[in-house]
Amino acid sequence: MDLGSLSLDALWFDVLFSRTKERNFFPFSKSFDSITNLNLKAIHVILANLFFDKESQIPEFPKETLLNYLTNTLPILSDLVPKFDSWTTDSERAEELVRNVFQTLNLLPQGETKEYFNDRFRSIDSRERTRILEETKKAQERAKEILRQMKQKEEEEAASKYNRE
Repeated sequence: MDLGSLSLDALWFDVLFSRTKERNFFPFSKSFDSITNLNLKAIHVILANLFFDKESQIPEFPKETLLNYLTNTLPILSDLVPKFDSWTTDSERAEELVRNVFQTLNLLPQGETKEYFNDRFRSIDSRERTRILEETKKAQERAKEILRQMKQKEEEEAASKYNRE
C-alpha cells in the first residue's frame, strides 16, 4: 500500500458510511488528507480496519467523538510510538490502541467491567508510562539535589569546625 497517495478522507468516509449508511458527516471539519506523516497515516489505516471489520462487533458510537479522537489524540500516540508497526506486532501496543479509542468512545469490550477496563488500560498506556517516567526522573533529580545540599552543609560544618580548632 502506498501510504503517500492514500486518501484518509475517502478511507474514513467508507468506514463510517459502511457502519451507518449516512453521508451527512462528510466533508470532515478538518481534512485528514492533509496529513503527511506516514506513521500517523498508517495508524489511521490500522484503526479504519478495526472499525470496518464487521466481525469486530463494535456498537454504535458518536461519530464526532471518533473524528475528534483521530484529529487530536492519534497524533500524540503517533509521536509516543514512532514505529507504526508496533501497533500490530506488539500485542501490548495493539491492546493499548484499541483500549485508547474505546475509552474515548466510552465503549467496553464484551465481558469487562469499567473498573477492569480502566485498570488494564492504565497498566499499558504509553502516555501514562511517559508521565510516570517523567515524575520518577524529577523525583530522582530532587533527591540528588537534597543529597548535594546535605553534603555541602556537612563540608561547611567540617570546615568551620576545623577553623575553630
